[in-house]
Amino acid sequence: MTRRWFAAFGGSALFAPMARAAVKATKKIFAANPNATPKPPYSPAVGYGGVIYVSGKASYAAPDPKDIKSCVNYAFDQVEAELKNAGSSMEKVLKVQVFLRDIGDYAAMNAIFAERFAKEPPARTTVAAIIPRESLVEIDVVAFV
Repeated sequence: MTRRWFAAFGGSALFAPMARAAVKATKKIFAANPNATPKPPYSPAVGYGGVIYVSGKASYAAPDPKDIKSCVNYAFDQVEAELKNAGSSMEKVLKVQVFLRDIGDYAAMNAIFAERFAKEPPARTTVAAIIPRESLVEIDVVAFV
C-alpha cells in the first residue's frame, strides 16, 4: 500500500520541492541596542532561514508604565527596532503573541494593534499572563526578512 501511495504522488518527485528548499541556513543573533540588552541566555532577536524571531518586549520602561496604551506602544516600538535591525519590518510580521497582565486591557491593546497592522494584520494570540518586572504587556513576534 505504501508503494502505491508513494507512486500515486509521483514517487520521489513529491519530495523534490523540499530538497530544493533545503538551502543552507545559519542562525544569527540580532540586538538593536547591544548595550541595553541582557547577556546570554537571552537573545533579543534570532534569524534563521529568512525568518526573524523577536523575543518578548515588555513595557516596564514605557514613558507611563501604568497606562496600557503607553505600554503597548512602547512594546511595539521595541519590537519594531529589533525587526529593523534584523533587516525586516512591521509589514513583514507573520505572527504576534501578546501577553497582558490584565485581560481587561484587551480593548485598548486591540485598538493599538489595529493601528499598527492596519493593512494586513498578522496572526495573533492574546492571553492573560504573569509578566516579569511589573510590566502591563509583553509582545513577541515572528517575521520574515
